[in-house]
Amino acid sequence: MSFGGIQSTRGKYLWQGICYLLMILISIATVLPFLFMFSTSFTQSFTMMSYPPTLFPDNPSWNNYWEIIFNFQHGLFPRWFFNTLFTTLFITGGSLILNTLAGYIFAKKEFYGKRLIFSLLLATMMVPGAVTLIPAFLMINRLKLFDTYWALILPALASPFGIFMMRQFIQSLPSELIEVSKMDGAGELRIFWSIIIPLSLPAMAALGIFTVINAWNSFLWPLVVLRSNTMRTLVVGLATIQSEYHPEYGLIMAGSVLTVLPMLILYILFQPYFVEGLRMGYGK
Repeated sequence: MSFGGIQSTRGKYLWQGICYLLMILISIATVLPFLFMFSTSFTQSFTMMSYPPTLFPDNPSWNNYWEIIFNFQHGLFPRWFFNTLFTTLFITGGSLILNTLAGYIFAKKEFYGKRLIFSLLLATMMVPGAVTLIPAFLMINRLKLFDTYWALILPALASPFGIFMMRQFIQSLPSELIEVSKMDGAGELRIFWSIIIPLSLPAMAALGIFTVINAWNSFLWPLVVLRSNTMRTLVVGLATIQSEYHPEYGLIMAGSVLTVLPMLILYILFQPYFVEGLRMGYGK
């Protein structure tokens, strides 16, 4: 091997080492706050502010978890958990059906103004959500849906990203299957339920993960349309623990762990679909 080849190999290994070191540092910086949140959830509030901070509490205790689940405001946290779970399931189920149906229409159907409508739909992805906050609130208020589950569910049933993602996937499906089904006498709904949905399950699984995460972690919209304490979701409810009462950091940390844990488990179980969703949404 020539001297130049040795130098090139050393440079390659050096660059790879730098990249690995950089990724390790980024991973540590990302995971460290979660580890601190988990460890401090086992400590009392008055010991959390000790300096220097530590990841290993001296006297760990489950009191914070017991307090927030069973004693906090007479079981208010389980109600918040139910509200979040209920709305997330309805949003995810409805979103998968509507976004897949709209993606199928844009991918396989021809109608006047199709490209213009789809372009305008994609353009709405560039609009900040705060711009539509007031019009959406006024609409919900006029429909008498304020402080109800429907105020959270209805506006989230369809999304430009979901339609775009499903359209990209369904567009890759062979159109011959649809034509053969029509020759056999199948109607549009039969084709959609029996052919499009079964073939689109991988994309629907990926979209479902994105939808669950967004619905579970939504904060601004539930804060605006929910007034009563019993209707709040987990994220909004945790924010009120510190604002309405004295800072109970132990309860906040324990509640944060219980809020993050379902999404962490979901991501671990469905990580391949999450990556596939990123590839399908932006890779085609």
